Amino acid sequence: MKSLKKVLLFFVILSGCSVFAQKVTTQAIDKPAEGKSLVYILKTGAGMLLNFRVYDKDKFLGAIPSGKYLVYECEPGEHVFWATSENRDYVEANLEPNMVYVINAEGQMGAFIASVNLRPLKPTEFRDKKLFYQVVKNDTKTIYQPSQDDKAENIAKAMEKYQELKSRNSNKIAVLSSDMKFENADKPTK
Repeated sequence: MKSLKKVLLFFVILSGCSVFAQKVTTQAIDKPAEGKSLVYILKTGAGMLLNFRVYDKDKFLGAIPSGKYLVYECEPGEHVFWATSENRDYVEANLEPNMVYVINAEGQMGAFIASVNLRPLKPTEFRDKKLFYQVVKNDTKTIYQPSQDDKAENIAKAMEKYQELKSRNSNKIAVLSSDMKFENADKPTK
């Protein structure tokens, strides 16, 4: 009887260990409310101690610290996302209703502090799918909450710079096209 208890205990421990050892390979993501679009804004790269401030044209979305990502529900259509640190970087987006898109605010070494590079992620690229999987798995989600902070001066300067870049047909404005939608944050396989 004692040996049966030991064998049973062994199998309970063994099965418990195998459950904890399994790796997460599928991850559902938030979906937008009917008729809305959802944008995940990740923060990766250099600048661990900096919060990148992110905007949707004239709306302050928040400061994203390391180890967090922002989920922003908005109206579909044309948007200009931008982020600021030592520099400003821009993404023009055309969002479809009921779809999910991902932008990476990637920190890069700057002259004095980290600069930010906004890059739309492509669901067809292994590297982008892997990055999205890792961030959703390991970082903490923050849901956009409207802010009362007065950012009018920052917004005016940023929109002036955006218009200057636009008038020169600058390649410094990235494009998030409507077909760059994500269905999930599953672990990608090659």
